[in-house]
Amino acid sequence: MKKVWLLAFGCVLLSACEKDDICAGNEFVTPNVVIELYDRLESETPKRAVKIAAIANGFNDTLFFKNSTKIELPLQINTNETSWKLRLYELTPTNDTIHKADELRFNYTPEALYVSKACGYKTIFHDFSTVRVPNTTGNSWIQSIYRATNELTTNEHAHIHLYY
Repeated sequence: MKKVWLLAFGCVLLSACEKDDICAGNEFVTPNVVIELYDRLESETPKRAVKIAAIANGFNDTLFFKNSTKIELPLQINTNETSWKLRLYELTPTNDTIHKADELRFNYTPEALYVSKACGYKTIFHDFSTVRVPNTTGNSWIQSIYRATNELTTNEHAHIHLYY
């Protein structure tokens, strides 16, 4: 009789679990803006940056990317605009460090999507666009911008190509 009760109890426990109790996979997370860096003279060639500091405007956040051809920046989900100042650090032949700065403003329409009980909500971004804010200091580094998509739903592909 004890075995029957234990078997019944085990069946109840196993049937109480739901398939969505575990949240795994990139398709369940809010995407960042994925930016790939390219050589302005050879537009098909990725260009590695020694160091980029990304400073958020409007909220207190700074991200650093070292020796990379790709950067990922989060967007604010409670507004239609996020601005990031991108500071590029380069080494001269005499090993001096110089930096150049540009500011990118991202405009979009956020949409919250319910994923599951375990994952909660994620936000995707429609009507995505980017503008380089005019640099009045003369130390700009971005030569041109190519927007690869106007919808941000995943982190799997680059959304923007920067040429410098």
